[in-house]
Amino acid sequence: MTADDRQDGPVAPRDLRVSHAERDHVAALLDRHHAEGRLDGAELAERLARVSAAVTRADLNRTVADLPGALETVPTRDVLELTNIGGNLRRWGEWLVPPRVIVRSRFGNAHLDMRRARFVTGEVLIESDLTFGNLDVRLPKGATVDVTDARTKVGMVRDKRGASAKRGDPHVIVVGGVQWGNVTVR
Repeated sequence: MTADDRQDGPVAPRDLRVSHAERDHVAALLDRHHAEGRLDGAELAERLARVSAAVTRADLNRTVADLPGALETVPTRDVLELTNIGGNLRRWGEWLVPPRVIVRSRFGNAHLDMRRARFVTGEVLIESDLTFGNLDVRLPKGATVDVTDARTKVGMVRDKRGASAKRGDPHVIVVGGVQWGNVTVR
């Protein structure tokens, strides 16, 4: 299908194109099912070939549809909203990062550790709205960040990764900011 063959309007989530990270995630699931005895070596090899050739989320989901816990293996959430009043808000370990993450905190810090996270898309927008507290974002190796539109009234915006000659995967854009506190990306 060419771009001219598509109809105008939003694309269904199952028809969205997949990233390398999504293919890697499904390949890891298949490896786990193989280790647990649900797939033999030949089945694993055949399914891994289909994962490698997958273009859409539907293609990936078909490779694991008959395995336990596989319903919508590649989730289709577009926005993750994290809200906190008092205390710390944290995401770490293996978690799914959709294309848009909204972080709201009134009296506390927000820590987003994306080093082991799975990214739905190659670009992520983090919208920050903190009153008293710090936003700390930790990115995986190979990622780049744009903090051009991140703001703070009393505090600093710090990009500890530094400028990159080319765009990384994933590329994270931080907008919004903090009233009293810092925005730090490392």
